[in-house]
Amino acid sequence: MILLAESADFFEWFEVAWEHLYENRLYGVSLLIIFGLLGGKLISVIKFPKVTGYILIGILIGPSVLKFLSLEMVESFTIIRQVAIGFIGYTIGLELKFNKLKKTGKQVTIITLAQAFTTAILVCMSIVLFLTLINAEHAWTYGLILGAIATATAPAPILAVVKNYRTKGPVTDVLLPLVALDDAIGIMLFAILLSFGTSLLVANESVSLLNILLEPLIEIVLSVGIGLLIGLIITTIVKRFNREDDKFLMMVIVGFIFFGIGIGQAVHASAILLPMTIGIYITNSIEEKYKDRLTNTTDLFSGPILLSFFTIAGAELQLGLLTKIGEIGIIYLIVRVVGKYVGSTVSAKMVKAPKMVQKWIGLTLIPQAGVAIDMALTTQLRFEATPELAPYMQIGLSITTVILAATVIYEVVGLVIVKTALDKAGEIDAAVTDWQ
Repeated sequence: MILLAESADFFEWFEVAWEHLYENRLYGVSLLIIFGLLGGKLISVIKFPKVTGYILIGILIGPSVLKFLSLEMVESFTIIRQVAIGFIGYTIGLELKFNKLKKTGKQVTIITLAQAFTTAILVCMSIVLFLTLINAEHAWTYGLILGAIATATAPAPILAVVKNYRTKGPVTDVLLPLVALDDAIGIMLFAILLSFGTSLLVANESVSLLNILLEPLIEIVLSVGIGLLIGLIITTIVKRFNREDDKFLMMVIVGFIFFGIGIGQAVHASAILLPMTIGIYITNSIEEKYKDRLTNTTDLFSGPILLSFFTIAGAELQLGLLTKIGEIGIIYLIVRVVGKYVGSTVSAKMVKAPKMVQKWIGLTLIPQAGVAIDMALTTQLRFEATPELAPYMQIGLSITTVILAATVIYEVVGLVIVKTALDKAGEIDAAVTDWQ
């Protein structure tokens, strides 16, 4: 009897301890890193990008499958997402040297604009046509908003593939600045089309072009202005104090990127454009050898954060949504890829970009994740927070469901296509490195 009582006490203690552990965020972060590393190693055996492994293992341990991480735990990792996006923007910025952009700047700008507007128009018109044919309501609201969201390309997984495989060549030279500029265009276009699309639902609401343009314009100006100021401060410190000390360099960079992320959140600046501007200023203001050292030292700090970020991305993806994507979702999935490919390929030929760019750049723009999800959630929040739009709340929910389901496919399949395209373009280094 005593033994049975002690056993019952032990199991009760174990159950309580497990419940506390299951709610512990440090335990959750440890799972992200440990399982993320495992997923990356396993997926690399079959020559897939490691970031695909991080996402797949995240799906496995997340709320949709094994439930090692609860939905509440995954949603609590906001700070990891914020820091990761900041470092992704900063790293992309470091790659945008003006002397390189002199050769590709015009091409990049034209290709970016062409693929963004082609994608937005094709997705919008396809959805409007479909909804009109089935006599559905609010076709233009759905079309305009989903068309705007379709322009977004996920820079994080693309950058991960580029770093993982040390890609180098004309496609990579165009791709990195393209995804950076694509975000700025996407933010502007989304703000305009969301305002216009929702205004169509309220007959007595006047549409002011100035009001529609003002909000995204302020966001971009604030992001660039604050980023330039922080970049100036960093380069001044790096040039004058202890610039031979890598630890000092890392702490300066990390401290000021955190500062930039915090300031950006306070004034509603772009989470990726602000740190990207910091990176652009630094890489064009200091000697090349210091740029490489800054990249190497900050990579050591950001490595586990980025690994956790991609594993979280997998854990967030709800597989059950795939069954709810519907006809609009299928149209979105297919037509967005067509728009990205046709827009970038045709424009690359028009500006006489290198043959490899013309052939493969379109396939590198398929991934879509964080920025698109943020746009979808912003749309849903607009419907929830605006009393006049309350009767149309289902539109916001439907758009969010479509985008969340689409990202499940784009994140996993898109990454493999990006790696394949860069491989076919001959830009993958045979010596694959562990950038984590």
